[in-house]
Amino acid sequence: MIISMVIAFLISVLMGMGVGGGGLFIIYLTQYLNLDQMTSQGTNLIFFILAGGASLFYHFRKRKIYPLQIAIMILFGMLGSYIFSHLANVISPHIPKIVLGILLTFSGAYVLVTSFIKKKK
Repeated sequence: MIISMVIAFLISVLMGMGVGGGGLFIIYLTQYLNLDQMTSQGTNLIFFILAGGASLFYHFRKRKIYPLQIAIMILFGMLGSYIFSHLANVISPHIPKIVLGILLTFSGAYVLVTSFIKKKK
């Protein structure tokens, strides 16, 4: 129980910093807590909303909040949530796990390659 709380705290710190702890959290939930993929993704979404809400205090203080961009993100976030929640009921439960693995692999490779390119310059 304490280990789960420590891991949740560390991942929420990463999420709040924008590092992308959500992928790590889903891996933790599916591999170590043996939750199914849909439950893990739903838990990650709730966790992200809470962690992101906590980081809003920092952004409000630094005046880095842009209302038009927020409105656009809310609109497309709601639209995407609606579409993909219905899609999740139709597709096989294994597909989201495969897609997540592919996305994490490509995003990790992208960060690795771009960091090498930046070091050479």
